[in-house]
Amino acid sequence: MGAKGYALDLGINGESQVKTVLRLEGVNKWFHRGTLRNVHVLKDINLEVTRGEVLVVIGPSGSGKSTLLRCINFVSPPETGTVIFLGRKWTKDNVPRFNPIERLRYERQLNQLRTHIGMVFQHFNLFPHMTALDNVTLGLTRVLNVSAKQARDQAMAELARVGLGAKAKSYPSQLSGGQKQRVAIARALAMKPQLMLFDEVTSALDPELIGGVLEEIKKLALAGMTMI
Repeated sequence: MGAKGYALDLGINGESQVKTVLRLEGVNKWFHRGTLRNVHVLKDINLEVTRGEVLVVIGPSGSGKSTLLRCINFVSPPETGTVIFLGRKWTKDNVPRFNPIERLRYERQLNQLRTHIGMVFQHFNLFPHMTALDNVTLGLTRVLNVSAKQARDQAMAELARVGLGAKAKSYPSQLSGGQKQRVAIARALAMKPQLMLFDEVTSALDPELIGGVLEEIKKLALAGMTMI
């Protein structure tokens, strides 16, 4: 499953937490068509991830691997069950339905949750009209309210970390598939996440490009990054 890391975690508000970063309890997910629950994709999923652990989820196409990751950061909330991240519980039942003020507060808290979970997608999801540098700085300035200079310095450091410092001013159309994926990794790392989610990040790459991306992921694992 991977390497165990540090025994203590600092939560979103800085308070001391136990070493468990993520825990799923009884998570279920269906794909719906109208009022019917047609496909039961995730069935009573229970798992625990501790700081510094690397968890690999293996299964055939359509078995729910990507759905599991999307449930973790509530991009696609589970139908039932609980996601516990850094000691905070999240369930679909806790979503305010009738109070707009409470709903807005909930959405802000959910956005804060997502700033601590980095996700790298299978198909890069870079903005084509922005340079590599701008793609990495966008989340820092828009979400974390980091100053433009600080965001630029941090983004350059992350691009250099994945070997793309010289490509900072290049647009996605000027990059190879492997380079685009490394920009996506740098973008996620720039947010200083507590947990990284990788959604089949090499499946869309040519064979000769896979090694470079896997090497970057290996470096993160050796540095103690918690990953699924």
